[in-house]
Amino acid sequence: MDYSLILNTFDAAIVLGVSLPSILMASKISKAPLRTLSLLLASFLLVHGLYHLVEALATFDALSSLGVFSDAVVEPAGWVLLFVFMVYYSRRGG
Repeated sequence: MDYSLILNTFDAAIVLGVSLPSILMASKISKAPLRTLSLLLASFLLVHGLYHLVEALATFDALSSLGVFSDAVVEPAGWVLLFVFMVYYSRRGG
């Protein structure tokens, strides 16, 4: 049994489970800067959860090419969102 499948599936479930209510709550915030910060952070969580899901699927032989996709596209997209969050927070957040 491959532990990376179990761990990535568990991580994906936890992070995606947190990101969806976060997006819903962030969309209901009335102050624009706080809403934007919350949506950026929730978007990062969503992309990071998708990264773990794709990594879990890549452990299967038929889907092994997804590992390259997750490392080349999904993970950098998450880092970009986190960087945008950091820049936005440093300018508008506090």
